[in-house]
Amino acid sequence: MCTQLFTNRLTLLSVLLLSASSAVVRPSIAEAEEEQALIVTIRLGSAMSSDDEHRRIAAREDELSAAIQKSGVGEFDGDEFGENVCTIYSYGESAERLFAVALPILKKFRPPTGSYAIKRHGKPGSKQDRVDIGT
Repeated sequence: MCTQLFTNRLTLLSVLLLSASSAVVRPSIAEAEEEQALIVTIRLGSAMSSDDEHRRIAAREDELSAAIQKSGVGEFDGDEFGENVCTIYSYGESAERLFAVALPILKKFRPPTGSYAIKRHGKPGSKQDRVDIGT
């Protein structure tokens, strides 16, 4: 009786360990999908862009972040300033949907000539489309 009980517990433990390890190895649906990106590059007036430019960009970033969050298409990740440009990063399941949410805000901002958006359809190195957004 004691041997049978031990064997049953050992079998149950083996089954539990196998199912737990297979759950860890198997990626979830969300993990299997490739994250896409919208990368917006705004040309600045000078290498040492003005406080006014920074304020205008910060206001649009706040608006962009709120719109992306509200629409549920992804997340706003931040910006980088350097070499006469500001680059703004957003990520989600669809670069097209991110762009559709961002475009009205970008149009309202009226970025300078030479500004553009990159819709990256997957991880870095994936297919991407460049769209001029400068006025």
